[in-house]
Formats: sequence, structure tokens, C-alpha cells
Amino acid sequence: MPSLIWKEWHEQSWKLGFGCVVLGALALIGLHARLVADETLAMWVCFLGLSLLPVLSSTGLLPAERGEGSFESLLALPVQPWRILLAKTGIGFLLCVGPMTAAAVASLLMAGGRELTSESMLVLYGRSTLVALSLFIWMLALTARLPSEARAGLLAMGILIFWLLATAGLADPDVPSVAFAVSPFALVYGYSNGFSAAPPLALVLAVQVVVLSLLWVWTSRRLTGVVETNP
Repeated sequence: MPSLIWKEWHEQSWKLGFGCVVLGALALIGLHARLVADETLAMWVCFLGLSLLPVLSSTGLLPAERGEGSFESLLALPVQPWRILLAKTGIGFLLCVGPMTAAAVASLLMAGGRELTSESMLVLYGRSTLVALSLFIWMLALTARLPSEARAGLLAMGILIFWLLATAGLADPDVPSVAFAVSPFALVYGYSNGFSAAPPLALVLAVQVVVLSLLWVWTSRRLTGVVETNP
């Protein structure tokens, strides 16, 4: 297991640095320039992060291995497939959480308590990070069997757009709260005062945990199937 984690870190660590630099610099420069309100700029940074990071991280894991022809060799190792997926998931989580944390720290240092309280800023970045993690699991699961990183990237962008559009429909008052809570964007819906009809965060978190756990297990079983059919 440690060797798997090291392998993923060696291959994916540049994305962590890239994400931290991009989001951190955008937060620092934007908040320093004060071209827009602090809350607006923070929301821009968060939206860029939750849009870019899941795509960047998910497509570079399983689809990249298939495209390079190293996936069969990886599965041939004396390691259970779910452990391989767990190592990749852990690195994917780090690639999503790290840059969002860097942006949050930069925002707090530059503008914490200026126009937006530090607590509100942390809540915004925290909720946005959860959205990024949720989208990452969806993208990881649905791109797991694609043969190339390019095709996975297109599908990942499609997943992002789908949930953006679907959330608007699921937010209809006639739609049950449980159904709305399935959307990754339900985690940030309601942060602004304009969305007071959002379901409780506890309900959204509970539904997200169940749905994402099922997606991850489903992906793990699909990897196991590959091992059984390719001895």
C-alpha cells in the first residue's frame, strides 16, 4: 500500500503544486486589488477550484493508466483492486483539498474579517471543497473504464455541466429535499441569503455520504471484474 501511494504521489504531485499556485495567486491578487467585493472574489475562486480540480485529478488516475498501457501491470500486482482504488482516491482527495486550503489561507491572510467574517469565508471554502470532493467521486466512477485521459476529460466536463444544470431543476420546491441533496452543488446551495429554501446541511451531507459510498464501491467492483476477466 505505501508503494502505491508513493507511485501516485510521484505521478500526481505536480497537479497539487499547480492548483495551489493558481488558486492561491488568484485569491491573493484579486483580494489585494479589490476589483470586486471580497465575497464575490472568494466565490469566483471557489467556483474555479470546484470546477477545475475534480476534472484535473480524476482524469489523471484510472484513464491515464489505461492510456499509457500500465493499467494491466498495476492490476497484476499482488494487491487487492480496492486498495489500488483507495490509494488513487486518497491522492485525488489531496489534489482537491490542498489547493482549496491554500486559497482559503491566502484569502484569510489578505482579507479575513475585512468585508466578510473569517468564519463565513471558511464556511464558503469548506462547502466548496466538499463539492469538489463529491464531483471527484462522480468523475472517478464514471470515467474509470475509459481508455484515455482525453476522453475522460470530456466526460468529466459533461458531468460537471450536467450537475450544474440538474441542480437548478432539483431546486424546485416541488422536488423532495432528498432528491435535491443528491446533487454535489447542494452542498453550496443556500450559502447565499438568496437561497433560503435549501435543505439542512446535515441532510445533504448524509445523502452525499451514502451516494458517494455506493459509487465508490461500484467502481471498486468494476475493477475487480477486470481482474477476473484478465487473469
